[in-house]
Amino acid sequence: MSLLPDIVDSGALGWTLVISTRSNGTGEAKITWDGQGQLNPDFYAARTTPAAALESVLMRVERNGGVSPLDVPVLVGVLVGHFQARTR
Repeated sequence: MSLLPDIVDSGALGWTLVISTRSNGTGEAKITWDGQGQLNPDFYAARTTPAAALESVLMRVERNGGVSPLDVPVLVGVLVGHFQARTR
């Protein structure tokens, strides 16, 4: 079964999120970042204070009616921080 990318976000400022699926319904997510991505203030803040970051995303979603491109670095940062904490 081949793994086909569904969502590829170039992420600007050095980070990337790729979500892929297989024909059997399984899939995977891959997050990468470089030194420049580490310095993105939204990405960094979401890794260090995920609760506050998610609160700000929720407020924007309620105001705008959907997730905006501004929310993606925050959400990626929350995921990175969460999985890094689990591996420690």
